[in-house]
Amino acid sequence: MIGDKVAITMGEARSKQRRRQEFFKQHPFCCYCGGNVIATTVDHVPSRQTFALKRRPKGLEVPACHACNQYTAKHEQVAALIARMYPDPPKKAEQEEVRKLMKAISKNNPGLLEEMQPSWRQQYDFQQTAINLPRVGGVLNASGPLLKESMHVFAVKSCLALHYVQTGKIVPQSGGVAARWYSNFDRLTNSIPDDLLGLFGNHATLKQGSWDVEDQFGYSWAIAKDAEMAAYFAGFRQSFAIVGFVHHDRSAFPTLPSLDVTLPGFVSAQNK
Repeated sequence: MIGDKVAITMGEARSKQRRRQEFFKQHPFCCYCGGNVIATTVDHVPSRQTFALKRRPKGLEVPACHACNQYTAKHEQVAALIARMYPDPPKKAEQEEVRKLMKAISKNNPGLLEEMQPSWRQQYDFQQTAINLPRVGGVLNASGPLLKESMHVFAVKSCLALHYVQTGKIVPQSGGVAARWYSNFDRLTNSIPDDLLGLFGNHATLKQGSWDVEDQFGYSWAIAKDAEMAAYFAGFRQSFAIVGFVHHDRSAFPTLPSLDVTLPGFVSAQNK
């Protein structure tokens, strides 16, 4: 009987290894580095910690190198925490997950939680805006440099991953991504341009059989015919959203003071 159990375990391990090998045959290069770095890990975007009880349907699995996966891990923790800010997690197990996330962020991103404490002016402005909102506990400071950095990394990475999944193409080193994130307070104050949201007609979420996570995550896209220019939108519960524009020729981006274009490979470059 013991021997049978061992054989089953070994069989599952071999099956998993074969699936990994097949994945890297089909997807040999890191989708974040511009197409010239060998992929060694399978990256899930967004990660499991974004979802309640870490229950995540299959899908949006992309090839990544170790440097990209390692460098973005602490920033993904921050995005996962922000995603779970609103509405409040209803179950004790989910509340414990949020506490563990906060503890990990305190260790891996020193000073970030302190930075998110709101000023009196932010609290006052929020109270004037959110008078009619049910079950609102308060407001956080979303303008600090540490939070901005983490959310920018997450937004750019998500757009590169979505572009690879939707087009099968890696944004080359000659290309770039212009991405930003919007908080739910931006939505409340109508700070997200209506014409921006009007770009997106397609919509999807992670789904496995009849099970989906539409209430936690959804994304949309608009892609040019040659698939070398695209726009992506992703929403995370009622907490935040990201918007990004991808182009395989970054010189095609307009020159605007407010437009920050990030190059592929920025993750591994930061990690050196």
